[in-house]
Amino acid sequence: MRKLKMHLHISLDGYAADAAGGLSWATYNEQVAAHAKRLTANADAVLFGPRTYRMMQGYWPTVPGDPDATAGELAHADWIARATKIVVSTSLPEAEANWKTSVLLRDPAELVAIKQQPGGDIVSFGSPALVRSCLERRLIDELHLFLNPILLGGGQAVFGTGAEIRLRQLESISLPDGVVALTYAPD
Repeated sequence: MRKLKMHLHISLDGYAADAAGGLSWATYNEQVAAHAKRLTANADAVLFGPRTYRMMQGYWPTVPGDPDATAGELAHADWIARATKIVVSTSLPEAEANWKTSVLLRDPAELVAIKQQPGGDIVSFGSPALVRSCLERRLIDELHLFLNPILLGGGQAVFGTGAEIRLRQLESISLPDGVVALTYAPD
C-alpha cells in the first residue's frame, strides 16, 4: 500500500501560515531543503488543497525557463512535472484542475482507494486544512513538521479542536537556524 506523507512548516504556537496567509517567517536553507527532498525520493504523486494547487500550478511549470533557477529547483520542477498531482477540493472547478497529470477529488476519503493502487508514496507540502482533514480521517501514514523558532501569535492553525489523535515520534532532527524536523506516525 502507498504511504501518505504530509509535510508542513509550523510555528512554535502551531500556525502553518501567518495572519495574511504567508510563509515568509518559515526558515528555508540548504539543510531544510535537503531534508524535505527526502520525501520525494520514493514518491510519484503529490497532494494539494485548492489554494496550494493553484499556487504550485502557477509556479513550478515556469522554473525550467528561469535562468536564475537553482539546480535543486530544476530537479524539483522535473519531479513535479512527472508526478501525479492530486487536488482535493469541493469547490475547485473541474476545468481548473488542468495541470498535466492532475486528478481532482471531491472528498479526502477518496484517497483510500488511491493509496491502495500500485505506485510510490504520495507526498504533500503545505495545505494545512487538508492536513487537518486527513489527520481527522486517519489517512496520514507520516506527518513531517518543520518546527520553526517563532511565535506568530495568530494565523492559520494546523491543529483544530476535535477528536484526540495520538501520534508516535519516528524522528527528531535539529537543523540549522533553530528548526527541528519532526516526523510522526499514527499511534
